[in-house]
Amino acid sequence: MKRLCIYVTYDSENIIDEYVEYMLREMRKAVHTLILVCNYKCDDCRVDKVQSYVDNMFCRENLGYDAGAYKDVLCQELGWDVVCGYDELLLVNDSFFGPFYAFEELFDRMQRTGDDYWGMTRCPEVELADGHTYESHIQSYFFSLRKRILQNRAFQIFWETMIYPTSFTQAVIHFEIGLNRLLNRLGFRGIAVTDLSPIQWNLRKSENPYLLYPLELIRDAGIPILKRKSLSLSNKGFDSAMRALRFIKSECGYDVSLIENHLRRSRKGINIMGADSFYAAHARIFIYGAGNYGKNAAEYFAYKGWTFEKFLVTEMAGQPGNDRSNCSTFDRADIAEDDGIIIAVGNKKVFREIVQLVKKRCRIEQIYNPTDIIW
Repeated sequence: MKRLCIYVTYDSENIIDEYVEYMLREMRKAVHTLILVCNYKCDDCRVDKVQSYVDNMFCRENLGYDAGAYKDVLCQELGWDVVCGYDELLLVNDSFFGPFYAFEELFDRMQRTGDDYWGMTRCPEVELADGHTYESHIQSYFFSLRKRILQNRAFQIFWETMIYPTSFTQAVIHFEIGLNRLLNRLGFRGIAVTDLSPIQWNLRKSENPYLLYPLELIRDAGIPILKRKSLSLSNKGFDSAMRALRFIKSECGYDVSLIENHLRRSRKGINIMGADSFYAAHARIFIYGAGNYGKNAAEYFAYKGWTFEKFLVTEMAGQPGNDRSNCSTFDRADIAEDDGIIIAVGNKKVFREIVQLVKKRCRIEQIYNPTDIIW
Protein backbone atom coordinates (compact mmCIF):
# COMPACT_ATOMS: atom_id res chain seq x y z
CA MET A 1 0.00 0.00 0.00
CA LYS A 2 1.08 3.54 -0.66
CA ARG A 3 1.20 5.00 2.85
CA LEU A 4 1.52 8.59 4.02
CA CYS A 5 2.63 9.09 7.62
CA ILE A 6 2.41 12.43 9.44
CA TYR A 7 4.52 12.22 12.60
CA VAL A 8 4.18 15.04 15.13
CA THR A 9 6.70 15.77 17.86
CA TYR A 10 6.92 18.35 20.60
CA ASP A 11 9.81 19.04 22.98
CA SER A 12 10.12 21.90 25.45
CA GLU A 13 13.85 22.11 24.69
CA ASN A 14 13.42 21.93 20.90
CA ILE A 15 15.25 18.60 20.76
CA ILE A 16 14.64 15.72 18.40
CA ASP A 17 15.49 12.93 20.80
CA GLU A 18 17.18 9.67 19.87
CA TYR A 19 14.05 7.60 20.44
CA VAL A 20 12.28 9.80 17.85
CA GLU A 21 15.16 9.34 15.44
CA TYR A 22 14.90 5.56 15.83
CA MET A 23 11.11 5.69 15.38
CA LEU A 24 11.44 7.68 12.16
CA ARG A 25 14.13 5.36 10.82
CA GLU A 26 11.91 2.31 11.37
CA MET A 27 8.78 4.02 10.06
CA ARG A 28 10.69 4.97 6.93
CA LYS A 29 10.92 1.27 6.05
CA ALA A 30 7.13 0.85 6.02
CA VAL A 31 5.72 4.00 4.40
CA HIS A 32 5.95 5.69 1.03
CA THR A 33 6.01 9.26 2.38
CA LEU A 34 7.05 10.39 5.87
CA ILE A 35 6.36 13.94 7.01
CA LEU A 36 7.78 15.24 10.29
CA VAL A 37 6.02 18.10 12.07
CA CYS A 38 7.85 19.80 14.93
CA ASN A 39 5.49 21.78 17.12
CA TYR A 40 8.28 24.19 18.03
CA LYS A 41 10.83 26.47 16.40
CA CYS A 42 13.52 24.53 14.58
CA ASP A 43 16.16 27.27 14.57
CA ASP A 44 18.29 25.53 17.20
CA CYS A 45 17.03 22.02 16.53
CA ARG A 46 19.41 19.39 15.13
CA VAL A 47 17.28 18.36 12.17
CA ASP A 48 20.17 17.02 10.11
CA LYS A 49 20.14 13.66 11.90
CA VAL A 50 16.59 12.88 10.74
CA GLN A 51 16.54 14.52 7.32
CA SER A 52 17.59 11.30 5.60
CA TYR A 53 14.46 9.57 6.97
CA VAL A 54 11.79 12.15 6.20
CA ASP A 55 10.46 13.43 2.89
CA ASN A 56 9.38 16.78 4.28
CA MET A 57 9.53 18.63 7.55
CA PHE A 58 7.46 21.48 8.95
CA CYS A 59 8.04 23.57 12.05
CA ARG A 60 5.11 25.38 13.57
CA GLU A 61 3.82 26.92 16.76
CA ASN A 62 2.28 24.34 19.11
CA LEU A 63 -1.22 25.47 18.18
CA GLY A 64 -3.91 22.86 18.69
CA TYR A 65 -1.52 20.12 19.83
CA ASP A 66 -1.20 17.11 17.49
CA ALA A 67 -4.66 17.73 16.02
CA GLY A 68 -3.65 21.24 14.96
CA ALA A 69 -0.52 19.91 13.28
CA TYR A 70 -2.49 17.27 11.36
CA LYS A 71 -5.03 19.91 10.31
CA ASP A 72 -2.36 22.26 8.96
CA VAL A 73 -0.52 19.56 7.01
CA LEU A 74 -3.67 18.02 5.51
CA CYS A 75 -5.49 21.24 4.64
CA GLN A 76 -2.67 23.69 3.93
CA GLU A 77 0.69 22.05 3.28
CA LEU A 78 -0.54 19.09 1.20
CA GLY A 79 -4.16 19.55 0.20
CA TRP A 80 -6.75 16.86 -0.49
CA ASP A 81 -5.70 16.12 -4.06
CA VAL A 82 -2.30 14.99 -2.77
CA VAL A 83 -3.66 13.21 0.32
CA CYS A 84 -6.19 11.25 -1.74
CA GLY A 85 -3.38 9.88 -3.87
CA TYR A 86 -2.43 7.59 -0.99
CA ASP A 87 -3.97 4.28 0.03
CA GLU A 88 -3.50 4.87 3.74
CA LEU A 89 -2.90 7.84 6.04
CA LEU A 90 -1.13 7.37 9.38
CA LEU A 91 -1.51 10.05 12.06
CA VAL A 92 1.20 9.42 14.64
CA ASN A 93 2.61 11.39 17.59
CA ASP A 94 5.72 11.06 19.73
CA SER A 95 3.99 9.88 22.92
CA PHE A 96 5.42 6.36 22.71
CA PHE A 97 8.66 4.43 22.28
CA GLY A 98 9.51 1.68 19.83
CA PRO A 99 8.96 -0.07 17.55
CA PHE A 100 9.93 -3.34 19.21
CA TYR A 101 8.74 -5.33 16.18
CA ALA A 102 8.83 -4.27 12.54
CA PHE A 103 5.99 -1.96 11.53
CA GLU A 104 5.61 -3.88 8.28
CA GLU A 105 4.37 -6.94 10.20
CA LEU A 106 1.72 -4.89 11.99
CA PHE A 107 0.59 -3.11 8.83
CA ASP A 108 0.22 -6.42 6.97
CA ARG A 109 -1.83 -7.89 9.81
CA MET A 110 -4.16 -4.89 9.98
CA GLN A 111 -4.55 -4.68 6.20
CA ARG A 112 -5.92 -8.22 6.19
CA THR A 113 -8.83 -7.20 8.44
CA GLY A 114 -10.33 -5.14 5.63
CA ASP A 115 -11.41 -2.37 8.02
CA ASP A 116 -11.50 1.27 6.95
CA TYR A 117 -9.59 2.64 9.94
CA TRP A 118 -7.62 1.24 12.87
CA GLY A 119 -5.49 2.11 15.87
CA MET A 120 -3.42 0.37 18.51
CA THR A 121 -5.81 0.41 21.47
CA ARG A 122 -9.49 0.86 22.21
CA CYS A 123 -10.48 2.92 25.21
CA PRO A 124 -13.67 1.98 27.10
CA GLU A 125 -16.29 4.60 28.00
CA VAL A 126 -14.73 7.74 29.44
CA GLU A 127 -16.30 9.78 32.21
CA LEU A 128 -14.91 13.31 32.41
CA ALA A 129 -14.72 15.48 35.51
CA ASP A 130 -17.72 17.49 34.30
CA GLY A 131 -19.87 14.36 34.41
CA HIS A 132 -20.07 13.80 30.64
CA THR A 133 -19.58 10.23 29.45
CA TYR A 134 -18.12 9.46 26.04
CA GLU A 135 -18.45 6.19 24.20
CA SER A 136 -15.73 3.61 23.69
CA HIS A 137 -13.37 4.66 20.92
CA ILE A 138 -10.08 3.91 19.19
CA GLN A 139 -7.29 6.04 20.61
CA SER A 140 -5.63 8.52 18.30
CA TYR A 141 -1.90 8.47 19.17
CA PHE A 142 -1.51 6.02 16.27
CA PHE A 143 -4.42 6.25 13.85
CA SER A 144 -4.69 4.75 10.39
CA LEU A 145 -7.27 5.79 7.76
CA ARG A 146 -7.81 4.10 4.40
CA LYS A 147 -8.42 5.66 0.98
CA ARG A 148 -12.24 5.47 1.12
CA ILE A 149 -12.15 7.75 4.15
CA LEU A 150 -9.61 10.15 2.68
CA GLN A 151 -11.81 10.70 -0.37
CA ASN A 152 -14.94 11.32 1.70
CA ARG A 153 -15.96 14.98 1.65
CA ALA A 154 -17.40 14.86 5.18
CA PHE A 155 -14.00 13.68 6.48
CA GLN A 156 -12.29 16.56 4.69
CA ILE A 157 -14.77 19.07 6.07
CA PHE A 158 -14.12 17.70 9.58
CA TRP A 159 -10.52 18.87 9.33
CA GLU A 160 -11.25 22.12 7.51
CA THR A 161 -13.74 23.24 10.17
CA MET A 162 -12.07 21.79 13.26
CA ILE A 163 -11.29 24.45 15.84
CA TYR A 164 -7.76 24.22 17.24
CA PRO A 165 -8.00 22.56 20.68
CA THR A 166 -6.72 24.72 23.53
CA SER A 167 -6.46 21.92 26.11
CA PHE A 168 -5.74 18.20 26.21
CA THR A 169 -9.39 17.51 27.11
CA GLN A 170 -10.58 19.50 24.10
CA ALA A 171 -8.19 17.55 21.88
CA VAL A 172 -9.64 14.26 23.11
CA ILE A 173 -13.26 15.40 22.70
CA HIS A 174 -13.05 17.30 19.41
CA PHE A 175 -10.34 15.31 17.63
CA GLU A 176 -10.12 11.78 19.05
CA ILE A 177 -13.74 11.16 20.00
CA GLY A 178 -15.07 13.52 17.35
CA LEU A 179 -13.27 11.69 14.56
CA ASN A 180 -14.39 8.28 15.83
CA ARG A 181 -17.99 9.51 15.93
CA LEU A 182 -17.83 10.91 12.40
CA LEU A 183 -16.36 7.73 10.93
CA ASN A 184 -18.94 5.56 12.65
CA ARG A 185 -21.77 7.83 11.52
CA LEU A 186 -20.55 7.61 7.93
CA GLY A 187 -20.65 3.82 8.11
CA PHE A 188 -16.92 3.15 8.10
CA ARG A 189 -15.63 0.13 10.02
CA GLY A 190 -12.92 0.59 12.61
CA ILE A 191 -10.84 -1.83 14.66
CA ALA A 192 -8.07 -1.69 17.26
CA VAL A 193 -5.18 -4.13 17.51
CA THR A 194 -6.49 -4.98 20.98
CA ASP A 195 -9.81 -6.06 19.43
CA LEU A 196 -7.94 -8.86 17.64
CA SER A 197 -6.32 -10.15 20.82
CA PRO A 198 -7.79 -13.15 22.66
CA ILE A 199 -6.95 -11.42 25.95
CA GLN A 200 -9.88 -10.20 28.05
CA TRP A 201 -8.73 -6.75 29.12
CA ASN A 202 -11.41 -6.37 31.85
CA LEU A 203 -11.37 -2.61 31.53
CA ARG A 204 -13.87 -0.56 33.46
CA LYS A 205 -15.14 2.90 32.56
CA SER A 206 -12.31 5.42 32.07
CA GLU A 207 -9.55 2.81 32.47
CA ASN A 208 -6.81 3.09 29.88
CA PRO A 209 -5.44 -0.11 28.29
CA TYR A 210 -1.98 1.26 27.57
CA LEU A 211 -1.60 2.38 31.19
CA LEU A 212 -2.77 -0.82 32.89
CA TYR A 213 -1.46 -3.50 30.51
CA PRO A 214 1.75 -2.33 28.81
CA LEU A 215 3.49 -5.73 29.06
CA GLU A 216 0.46 -7.65 27.84
CA LEU A 217 -0.02 -5.28 24.91
CA ILE A 218 3.56 -5.77 23.74
CA ARG A 219 4.09 -9.44 24.58
CA ASP A 220 0.66 -10.92 23.93
CA ALA A 221 -1.22 -8.54 21.62
CA GLY A 222 1.74 -7.82 19.33
CA ILE A 223 1.63 -4.05 19.79
CA PRO A 224 5.16 -2.80 19.02
CA ILE A 225 5.17 0.36 21.15
CA LEU A 226 5.21 1.50 24.80
CA LYS A 227 3.39 4.67 25.82
CA ARG A 228 5.47 7.20 27.75
CA LYS A 229 2.68 7.77 30.28
CA SER A 230 2.83 4.14 31.39
CA LEU A 231 6.24 4.88 32.94
CA SER A 232 4.87 7.57 35.24
CA LEU A 233 5.00 6.87 38.99
CA SER A 234 1.32 7.82 39.10
CA ASN A 235 0.37 4.88 36.85
CA LYS A 236 -1.49 2.02 38.55
CA GLY A 237 -0.02 -0.30 35.92
CA PHE A 238 3.57 0.78 36.56
CA ASP A 239 4.58 -2.74 37.60
CA SER A 240 3.44 -4.01 34.20
CA ALA A 241 5.47 -1.23 32.55
CA MET A 242 8.59 -2.35 34.44
CA ARG A 243 8.02 -5.94 33.31
CA ALA A 244 7.55 -4.58 29.80
CA LEU A 245 10.97 -2.91 29.94
CA ARG A 246 12.54 -6.20 31.02
CA PHE A 247 10.76 -8.00 28.18
CA ILE A 248 11.80 -5.40 25.60
CA LYS A 249 15.41 -5.58 26.74
CA SER A 250 15.64 -9.38 26.75
CA GLU A 251 13.37 -10.34 23.84
CA CYS A 252 13.08 -7.46 21.37
CA GLY A 253 16.61 -6.20 20.82
CA TYR A 254 15.51 -2.60 21.41
CA ASP A 255 17.99 -0.28 23.12
CA VAL A 256 16.13 0.56 26.34
CA SER A 257 18.60 3.38 27.03
CA LEU A 258 16.68 5.40 24.39
CA ILE A 259 13.72 5.34 26.78
CA GLU A 260 15.69 5.93 29.95
CA ASN A 261 17.77 8.76 28.46
CA HIS A 262 14.71 10.60 27.22
CA LEU A 263 12.90 10.40 30.55
CA ARG A 264 16.07 11.31 32.42
CA ARG A 265 16.43 14.46 30.35
CA SER A 266 12.84 15.55 29.95
CA ARG A 267 11.63 14.78 33.51
CA LYS A 268 8.09 14.93 32.15
CA GLY A 269 5.31 14.23 34.61
CA ILE A 270 6.19 12.00 37.55
CA ASN A 271 9.13 9.77 36.67
CA ILE A 272 12.10 8.40 38.54
CA MET A 273 14.40 7.68 35.62
CA GLY A 274 16.79 10.46 36.63
CA ALA A 275 17.62 8.98 40.04
CA ASP A 276 20.77 7.09 38.99
CA SER A 277 23.32 9.66 40.14
CA PHE A 278 21.32 10.36 43.32
CA TYR A 279 21.27 6.66 44.15
CA ALA A 280 25.02 6.33 43.55
CA ALA A 281 25.80 9.39 45.71
CA HIS A 282 24.18 8.09 48.90
CA ALA A 283 24.95 5.19 51.22
CA ARG A 284 21.29 4.29 51.79
CA ILE A 285 18.06 5.40 50.16
CA PHE A 286 14.71 5.91 51.86
CA ILE A 287 11.46 6.28 49.90
CA TYR A 288 9.13 8.80 51.52
CA GLY A 289 5.62 7.64 50.68
CA ALA A 290 4.20 4.13 50.94
CA GLY A 291 1.23 4.63 48.63
CA ASN A 292 0.97 4.02 44.89
CA TYR A 293 3.88 6.35 44.03
CA GLY A 294 6.14 4.87 46.69
CA LYS A 295 5.42 1.29 45.68
CA ASN A 296 6.04 2.20 42.06
CA ALA A 297 9.37 3.76 43.02
CA ALA A 298 10.23 0.45 44.72
CA GLU A 299 9.27 -1.37 41.49
CA TYR A 300 11.77 0.78 39.61
CA PHE A 301 14.43 -0.03 42.20
CA ALA A 302 13.77 -3.74 41.62
CA TYR A 303 14.03 -3.21 37.84
CA LYS A 304 17.41 -1.52 38.31
CA GLY A 305 18.63 -4.09 40.84
CA TRP A 306 18.83 -1.41 43.54
CA THR A 307 17.99 -1.66 47.22
CA PHE A 308 16.36 0.83 49.55
CA GLU A 309 16.28 0.96 53.33
CA LYS A 310 12.63 1.60 54.18
CA PHE A 311 9.47 3.41 53.21
CA LEU A 312 9.01 6.55 55.25
CA VAL A 313 5.63 7.94 56.30
CA THR A 314 4.57 10.87 58.42
CA GLU A 315 2.40 8.63 60.62
CA MET A 316 1.83 4.90 60.71
CA ALA A 317 -1.94 5.02 61.04
CA GLY A 318 -3.62 3.57 57.97
CA GLN A 319 -0.64 1.50 56.83
CA PRO A 320 -1.61 -2.14 56.13
CA GLY A 321 -0.14 -4.63 58.58
CA ASN A 322 1.90 -6.44 55.93
CA ASP A 323 3.60 -3.15 54.95
CA ARG A 324 4.64 -2.09 58.45
CA SER A 325 7.77 -4.24 58.64
CA ASN A 326 9.39 -2.24 55.85
CA CYS A 327 7.98 1.12 56.93
CA SER A 328 8.95 3.73 59.50
CA THR A 329 7.67 7.11 60.53
CA PHE A 330 10.07 9.85 59.54
CA ASP A 331 10.57 11.08 63.08
CA ARG A 332 11.75 7.63 64.20
CA ALA A 333 13.95 6.87 61.18
CA ASP A 334 17.71 6.72 61.67
CA ILE A 335 18.85 8.92 58.78
CA ALA A 336 22.55 9.68 58.44
CA GLU A 337 24.22 12.55 56.61
CA ASP A 338 25.19 10.33 53.69
CA ASP A 339 21.67 8.90 53.21
CA GLY A 340 19.18 10.09 50.59
CA ILE A 341 15.40 10.45 50.58
CA ILE A 342 13.20 10.13 47.48
CA ILE A 343 9.86 11.86 48.00
CA ALA A 344 7.34 9.73 46.10
CA VAL A 345 4.16 11.74 46.63
CA GLY A 346 2.00 13.29 43.90
CA ASN A 347 -0.20 15.71 45.85
CA LYS A 348 1.47 19.14 45.62
CA LYS A 349 0.36 20.33 49.05
CA VAL A 350 1.44 17.12 50.79
CA PHE A 351 4.68 17.04 48.80
CA ARG A 352 5.68 20.53 49.93
CA GLU A 353 4.74 19.78 53.54
CA ILE A 354 7.00 16.72 53.46
CA VAL A 355 9.86 18.73 51.94
CA GLN A 356 9.64 21.26 54.77
CA LEU A 357 9.58 18.45 57.32
CA VAL A 358 12.58 16.67 55.81
CA LYS A 359 14.58 19.88 55.50
CA LYS A 360 14.53 20.23 59.28
CA ARG A 361 16.75 17.13 59.56
CA CYS A 362 18.43 16.82 56.16
CA ARG A 363 20.33 18.92 53.66
CA ILE A 364 18.73 19.77 50.33
CA GLU A 365 21.28 17.52 48.62
CA GLN A 366 19.78 14.55 50.48
CA ILE A 367 16.36 15.05 48.87
CA TYR A 368 15.35 13.79 45.42
CA ASN A 369 12.22 15.02 43.68
CA PRO A 370 10.94 12.58 41.02
CA THR A 371 8.04 14.87 40.13
CA ASP A 372 7.64 18.16 38.28
CA ILE A 373 6.34 19.84 41.43
CA ILE A 374 8.21 23.05 42.23
CA TRP A 375 9.41 23.08 45.84
